[in-house]
Order: sequence, then structure tokens, then C-alpha cells
Amino acid sequence: MTIEDRVRRVLEHAVAGEPAPRTAPLAAVRRRRRRRPVLAGAVAVVLVLAAVIGLAAVRSSHRPLPSTDPTAGWKVFTDTTGNLRFRYPPDWVVRERQPGWWRIGPPDQAAGVLKDFPPFAVGLRAPATGYYLGPTGVNLTRGRLAGGQAYVVVEEVVDPSPPPSGSATTRAPARLVRYREYSIDWGRDCAGSTRPRCGARTVRAGVMAADAALWDRYRAVGDTIVGTIAPITPPAPSSGDRSRPACRPDQWRLFHPGGWSYGDLAQRYVLEGGFKFLGGPPCHLALSLRLDLEKPAGRLLPLPGNPSRTTVEGDLPEDQDPSTASSTVYQSSPLTWIWAWQEWCNEGLPQASLRITAETGATITVPGPPKANPPEEPETGCKDRGRRSTIEPWP
Repeated sequence: MTIEDRVRRVLEHAVAGEPAPRTAPLAAVRRRRRRRPVLAGAVAVVLVLAAVIGLAAVRSSHRPLPSTDPTAGWKVFTDTTGNLRFRYPPDWVVRERQPGWWRIGPPDQAAGVLKDFPPFAVGLRAPATGYYLGPTGVNLTRGRLAGGQAYVVVEEVVDPSPPPSGSATTRAPARLVRYREYSIDWGRDCAGSTRPRCGARTVRAGVMAADAALWDRYRAVGDTIVGTIAPITPPAPSSGDRSRPACRPDQWRLFHPGGWSYGDLAQRYVLEGGFKFLGGPPCHLALSLRLDLEKPAGRLLPLPGNPSRTTVEGDLPEDQDPSTASSTVYQSSPLTWIWAWQEWCNEGLPQASLRITAETGATITVPGPPKANPPEEPETGCKDRGRRSTIEPWP
């Protein structure tokens, strides 16, 4: 019942016993005035009641709500050198395996938290040079931490079961039955005169278990710990300094390091490359790129996603590709371009050509890998023939 309903009911009871006026209205009013003390007292009681109820409502509105923060009461670990901090349960342990490399584990696993393959642990490394969009695992997904840092995570699941009875194969016991590896965007480290390069940086973290029961028990807490990782001081964005002048077309060229990369048991062909800085003042590069898969040359290969488009943004010379034309060693940066052709075995990549074109008109053509002879890649990896073939930017 609302306060208005209560007031209305009290007033109805207060006047219910009054007789109907028998004389002129003015006389009736005069007689009512003699009874006003009764009505005034009733109104006063109602007002006091309303005030009490209103005060209680105000006090309850200022009462703090129960906390929904799953990390309430957790400890805070801070590394000022690496410009990071994270939270962990108060009864868990933090151990430094090497400088800038920590392991966090539950109290009942403290003795084994530093092992190569711990029963259960959360691993964390201080920021290192490199861009976070490097992994290309089949189970990769993207997300953001509570503090806003973008990440990608790859999960590995190992089958620890023994081989079937009578099988000629032997299966080694799993060292880690489950593993989740996070690669977290850590912006740019531009501080200090001792750092000539203001390049992108990344933080690596992992949740690992060599015991399936412990994984099921602690995995959610491990992911929550990773979710609390945050910089102490916000770094510069990894996409570069947009206040710099735009790079001129004569300051860069598209670059492919050579060689071929595979993933998902060679069912995915990964095309990756970047840019070379040709000189001039430092500049900012933001480009749209298009990939055309052609077979034969000049004719698009008919598969979903072809042609495919992506964008890149970063700074030169900091984010140029450090490898050479004769090297297949590749280090990703914000100016890395990556495409993945999933289940390319269906469409016959050998002898195809892959043409990358920038919005400025600059172009580069990469030949597809030659047809391999068994048991070399990629024939041995095409296990899912018949699955739909697609081409798309990665990730």
C-alpha cells in the first residue's frame, strides 16, 4: 500500500461519522470547525507516518549495494619496471620464475607452481617488444580486458587418454592437458632516452594445467586473474602517433619476407608481410589493402571472401618489417598484414598467385607454394577435405 493510499484511508475514517448537513452550508461549516481538532490530529499522524517512511526510504537508498566484483578483497601485485599490475586471491601465491616472469597458483599447489609443467598455475611475463596480433592458432579468439586492453587467446586441449587397445601407435602422456595463452596489446613504450625505438609491446599470460580436475576447479579464477592485468600508467596506443605527418608513397614499399607459413595441421595457409621504410622524416601510415587470389594470373579464384580487404595503421620507421628478403623469420607489428586461407586444400593453392594492392596503387605479388611431394606439407595436413574453403584477414 502506498503512502497516498494510507492518507486517503485515514481521511475517509476521520469524516465517515459526520452527519450530512441539515442546515445551510455555512452553518455546517461552522459546526465542522468545532470538530477540526479530531481531523487535524488524524492528519498530523498521517504526516508523521509519511515522514518516517520517507526517511527510511532515503536511508535505504544510500545504503551500499552488495559488491558484485569477483576480485573484492584480492591482493594487488605491482611491477613498476614493467608498468603493470594484477590482482590475485589473498590465499594464492606469487613466485618469480625469472626476472619479469611470474607464476601464480592456489595454496594447495604452491609447491609445484614453478615446475615446467605445473599441476595448475597462471603464468605472466612482463611487457616485451612485439605486436600482440602474432599468434595464428585455430582456436584463436579476440577480446578486451576489464581495463580496455585488446587481446587474443589461443586454447590448446590435449587428449591424455591412452591409445586404443591393439593400436600400433603409442601416445605420450600429456604434460599439459589444457593451456590458454593470452597475447595482450600493451601499446607503445616511448619513455626514456635509452630506447631509440618507440615500438609496440605485448604482455604474455597463460592459464595452464597438467591435471584435468585442477583445471576444472581453478580455471575460472585463473581467467579472472588474467582479466585484472592492467598498466599502471596508460601507454601510447600501439596504432601509432596520428599527430605525425602522413607517410608519402615514396617513403615505403610493400614487403613479403619469402617462404610459406601453415597452420591448423597445414589446413590453413597464412600469408603475412609488412612494409619497408625507404627514408625521409618519421611518418604515420594508415592504409587499406586488398588481396586478390588469382589462378591463372588475372582471373580471381572462385572462393568466398576473394578478394579480401584489411587495414593497417602504424608508424615508420618503428613498425617496418625487420626481416630481409632472404629470411623467413617474421616479427609482427601494427603494420603487419595477414590473411588466412582456411582449408585451402579444396581449391588447389599450388601455382596460384596472391596479389596485395594498397589504396595508393602500390602492389606486390606473392606466388603460392609449389606442389609438395608426400609426406611433406601441405598434403599431410589436409584432413578435413570437403569443408568450406574461405579467405579472410587474420585474425
